[in-house]
Amino acid sequence: MPDALTPLPLQIAPSRKDDLIRELQDRALKLETQVEGLGDKYSDLRVEMRSEIASLRTQINDLKEDLEAGIKALGSKVDRVMGGKAVVTALVTLATSILGSGVVHLVVSIGK
Repeated sequence: MPDALTPLPLQIAPSRKDDLIRELQDRALKLETQVEGLGDKYSDLRVEMRSEIASLRTQINDLKEDLEAGIKALGSKVDRVMGGKAVVTALVTLATSILGSGVVHLVVSIGK
């Protein structure tokens, strides 16, 4: 068991973060199971394992927060794109309406 965990890179792809969260959760669960099986004479090892479990839980929470922040940022970008699309659609509709009215007016004027 390592004495210190290596820090995780900050820039990880979202799908990879999901996988990493699952891997860390599995590792923490295995350690928790092993800690429960240790006898009283292994108190130092138990303390070390609980410390590593706490560190894993911290890393998991940090990754979840980072992933949620990324999802929120992506959602706001999608909202802006959809808002822009709605504005463009409204402008095109308005322009075709004005042009259509103008063409009808022109046809009626020429027909008289």
